[in-house]
Amino acid sequence: MTVNAMTGVRLAITAFIIVLILTATTGFVWVGRHQTATQARASRIVLSLCIAAGLLGVRNVWRSR
Repeated sequence: MTVNAMTGVRLAITAFIIVLILTATTGFVWVGRHQTATQARASRIVLSLCIAAGLLGVRNVWRSR
């Protein structure tokens, strides 16, 4: 792959992960409305871990080898 093609792939992956993170952050509001307090807290913890994993993924995609 050329440098330009690799940058395009990296941008596409980054955009996809950002969309997923934005969707997850809207889930924080939605999660608490129909669950008990402990279930909502557990769901928010899982969403937070998913966001952290997404950010780590973006960092690894852009890391040079």
